Parts: sequence; C-alpha cells; structure tokens
Amino acid sequence: MKKCFLFCLITFSFLMSHAQSLQPIEQKLIKKIEEHYPAMMELLKNSVNINSGTFNINGVKAVGQLYSKELEKLGFNMEWISMPDSIKRAGHLVATRKGNKGKKILLLGHLDTVFEPDMPSNPFTVLNDSTITGQGINDMKGGDVIIIAAMKAMHELNLLNNATITIYMTGDEENAGEPRSITRGDFIERAKQHDIVLAFEGAAGFNTIATARRGASSWELTVEGKQGHSSGVFGAAGYGAIYEAARIVNSFRETLSKEPYLTFNPGIFIGGVRSKCQF
Repeated sequence: MKKCFLFCLITFSFLMSHAQSLQPIEQKLIKKIEEHYPAMMELLKNSVNINSGTFNINGVKAVGQLYSKELEKLGFNMEWISMPDSIKRAGHLVATRKGNKGKKILLLGHLDTVFEPDMPSNPFTVLNDSTITGQGINDMKGGDVIIIAAMKAMHELNLLNNATITIYMTGDEENAGEPRSITRGDFIERAKQHDIVLAFEGAAGFNTIATARRGASSWELTVEGKQGHSSGVFGAAGYGAIYEAARIVNSFRETLSKEPYLTFNPGIFIGGVRSKCQF
C-alpha cells in the first residue's frame, strides 16, 4: 500500500509558522493555495481513481485529459505527444506558456503508475487527518496536482504573465518505451531550451531538496563456454560459461562497489547446456 502525506497541507503549515520571514507575495500565494485546497484534493481523488498503469494506454490518456483541462484554464497551450502503435505507450502531456522575462522553467511529472488494471484495486482513501492512500498517489499524482495547484495560485496573482514555463508529464516514466530516441526525443529537445528543471516526485523530507538524480540503464552480459561433461568442469575442459559469468559479475562488485553514487544489481541469470550464460 502506497501512502502519501498531504505534502501541500504540511508544507503550508510549516510555511505559515515561518510567515514573518516570507515576502508579501509569498504570503499571498499561500493564502491562494489554501483557498484551492478542497478543489485540488478533489482533483487528486479523481486522478488517483483512474487506473493509469504504464501499459494502460486509455487510462494514461484519461489522466492526461483531466490535467489538461485544468492547465488550459490557466492559459497554457496544451499538446499531446503521441507514440507509434508499435511502442505500446500512451504518449506525453505537454503544457507551455511563453514569455520574455526571467528564467525558462521546466516542471516535470508523470501520468503513469506501476499499478496495472489486473492488480488489486486501491482507490483514494483518507486514512486520517494527515495521510491518504491510493494507487499512484505518491508516485506521482500527488506531485502532478501540486504543480497544478502552484500554477493556479500564480495565475490568479498574475505571476505567470511573461513567464516561460513548460510542464512535461510523461506517460511511461515507470517503464519507458523503446527506442528511447522516440520516447524521449521530444523531452530531451525541450529540456535543452530551459534554464531550470524542477521535478515533483515524492519527497524524502521537507528540509532538503535533491539537486541531482542518478541515471539508470540496463545491460546484458553474455558469456559462452566450451560444452563438455560435468566431470571435466574443473579440469582441462575449463570452468564453463556460468562460472565465468559469475566471476565477471563478482569482479564488477569488487572493483566498483565503492564508487560514489553507483549501484548495480543483477536481475536475471540464465545458464544451461547450450554453453551460454546470460545476465
């Protein structure tokens, strides 16, 4: 069960306790966001109750349409970046406002979750006055709604005038489609056009901000060996492909395990009588 603390409520309460250190415009923003709190909670509930597992193309698009309606009201131009049918992904939601003042800002979210339609239902549920639960509520529909809430407050205070802001919500963050040149091509090109990027996925706490994230990749190691009877595995026939693959992977661990910020984890190890081992 995934839980999401009401980041908006707790953060705003924290800010209110430090209100004297805030600028007047910041205090006005807090007030606006508090006014919109019930409506934003309803938006969160509606989006959480739409199953949008990465492979549920219609569900991902439905969440995109829900958010698109909200952002369009705030003066954003809306686009849907479609994917070829062969990739089996829904596509991405992009909202833009173009101005001529200040830094160019890119705000990141994603529409999909790890919960597919055939998994047990976990609808939006209020557990207590500070905790709610539901499919994808923390990863990351809560963050998506926070983006919309912030834009709504800024719009009503005329703070979006002449601002350049792109909101990019991908539809396959949990399981990116291949080839990446297509599923991430538009995303990368737009990112290059901005000065600052802020991502709104689940926070580890309220007193820190992550300024970088590790990259992710997948790789495959294939080792081939001379086929022979098991009686000769420690003799002239050699150790075989499986032992050799294990030696190589363990060498990775011995050599690289102390490298800062680097982790890697063997996923599937397959070996057999065809004298080939794959990782």
